[in-house]
Amino acid sequence: MSNPVLDGWYADPEIHFFEGRYYLYPTFSAPYEEQTFFEAFVSDDLEIWKPCGRILDFCDVAWSTNRAAWAPSVAEKDGKFYFYFSAGDGAGLGVAVCDTPAGKFVDALGRPLVVEYHHGAQPIDAHAFIDDDGTPYLYWGGWKHAVVSRLGQDMITLEGDIVEVTPTDYVEGPFMLKRNGRYYFMWSEGGWGDPSYQVAYAISDNPYGPFERSGLILRGDPAVGTSAGHHSVLRLPHSEDYVIAYHRRPLGETNPHHRVTCIDRLVFNEDGSILPVVIS
Repeated sequence: MSNPVLDGWYADPEIHFFEGRYYLYPTFSAPYEEQTFFEAFVSDDLEIWKPCGRILDFCDVAWSTNRAAWAPSVAEKDGKFYFYFSAGDGAGLGVAVCDTPAGKFVDALGRPLVVEYHHGAQPIDAHAFIDDDGTPYLYWGGWKHAVVSRLGQDMITLEGDIVEVTPTDYVEGPFMLKRNGRYYFMWSEGGWGDPSYQVAYAISDNPYGPFERSGLILRGDPAVGTSAGHHSVLRLPHSEDYVIAYHRRPLGETNPHHRVTCIDRLVFNEDGSILPVVIS
């Protein structure tokens, strides 16, 4: 793959394979007051990405702050697609729905799904995860706290307790992957606006943890790009190969909003640990 994979400034990409095609759902990387919408991109080969256009606009989300559209997550259930999004710093997490992965998504509740700061977790950076038995979960959290709750089978309500799952050095950007019966919890550390940004992971036998930090899997390379973080992972269809989508900052760039979306390989060792990603 030739990085970056998208033209323009995009961050926090979540990658999926839906209906026979690859999709990327990123944050438009710009000053907060310009982040008033979400876009998606589609590809047949992970190489050429075509824009789907705006898939959700804050002008259609009455309770949003009309700024700071951050870090979306998408899940499919029973033929519908659910889009979890930050509707502005302090406004909370919302959920929208559509019959296709390319949008356009419609606010499902007319209010936030989450607005309180449970266990100190800022209600941003949602990640939807559906377990092998069909149980859906929603992870989220900024301000150095991560939480999780079961989603209802309707995908637009929370069920059960909201549980803190914060691992050591967690900052934001939670992501859950299940492989060979084990739960891989991943997150971003450091500061998103500087070279300290990176991704670490932990492994557990339970989606609620506990999650003991296993090590780093993604960081910047002084020869390639800095501030590599806020990622997602996809197992490629009909294979045991994985890719990681993430953002980084071009070399020499000082504007914190200049972030670009990239894709590289993610490789597991035989013991289930993860090799550090070689960014390209």
